[in-house]
Amino acid sequence: MAMHCGNYSFPRQVPCVKMMTMRVSRIATTALLLSLVMTGCASHTEEEGSYTAMSLLESGDYAAAVESLKSQTKTSPDKEATFRSLGIAYMGLGQYDQAAAALEQALQHAGAIPGSMEYDINDYLGTCYYKLGEYEKAQGVYDAICTLRPRDAAAYVSRGTVRIAMDDTDGMDEDFQKAIALDPDNYDRIIEIFKKTDENGCTEIGKGYLEKVLKDNADTLDNYNKGRLSYYAGDYETAKSCLEQTENQKDYNVVILLGRTYEALGDYNYATSVYQTFLESDTSHAEVYNQLGMCELAMGDYQSALSAFESGLSVENNDVKQSLSFNEIVAYEYLGEFQKASVLMDEYLKNYPGDESAKRESVFLSSRSSKAQDT
Repeated sequence: MAMHCGNYSFPRQVPCVKMMTMRVSRIATTALLLSLVMTGCASHTEEEGSYTAMSLLESGDYAAAVESLKSQTKTSPDKEATFRSLGIAYMGLGQYDQAAAALEQALQHAGAIPGSMEYDINDYLGTCYYKLGEYEKAQGVYDAICTLRPRDAAAYVSRGTVRIAMDDTDGMDEDFQKAIALDPDNYDRIIEIFKKTDENGCTEIGKGYLEKVLKDNADTLDNYNKGRLSYYAGDYETAKSCLEQTENQKDYNVVILLGRTYEALGDYNYATSVYQTFLESDTSHAEVYNQLGMCELAMGDYQSALSAFESGLSVENNDVKQSLSFNEIVAYEYLGEFQKASVLMDEYLKNYPGDESAKRESVFLSSRSSKAQDT
């Protein structure tokens, strides 16, 4: 059974691109569809009555957020913001068709002149179209953005991601190179580009971008940036050496990368030690619990893994709740507690009905649970 690993954070842990259908009058005004790549989940003040829904969104309780927001769509004084939030909640559930419909409704209530809210909505809507396979529409949106905002590096990243899906590797490379050239010292973005290539079968091309940055900046990179770039490039020994030499060994970002580096080298014992040492002084990062649990699963210590996942789920403002919830089920399955795993899987699918692999696993768990009951 596959585990959910890493930073499974909504809404941008998959390549995010977008297309939306703005109203005809706005198209005539701008002559182009507008959109913008943004990562915030709720950057605008919501009207009174939607704070509960926003809280549910932030906590990852998307199903409850949908129900709360649906009841507000007719009465909210700010329908654009309400439909936007509803769309985001549907995205969290993996229901991209419903999400797209809600986001399109948000745009129907937008003002005549597109602003940052409209760009944000378009970004989320584009993610939906990408997930639904509407690649040509998505590319059309990013063609427009790149024309209107020729120095928007994020837009080139998004269009490059669309082009991967369309098997246009030359176009992808052109866009990614442009994004890097516009912001050459933004190592977060360069790593994001690598992840997008890796997720879409172009890993070697992505490694080429990382290796070029490492070579061109060999004399100026600090240990942390050299370490993390080396990690994603697959040079784990260099990554380990650099990360171990960083000044702040208690920094969350350093700990996560160092632990994953040891995992990549197959040293789960040391990776576990890295995570446990960090958690002795800081229990506020659910992702560390997730990684610790995965290491313990790999070492066959299923009870400790379960404890780690459950501890992670108790962390407030949890951005890896879905991963932890799924991995908790995995731990129960490895412990042979199929009935418990099946009950949790039913609950999981209510919260994340778009997870197709979980649906398949649910069938297996149901059969194992039935056999356990028969015996």
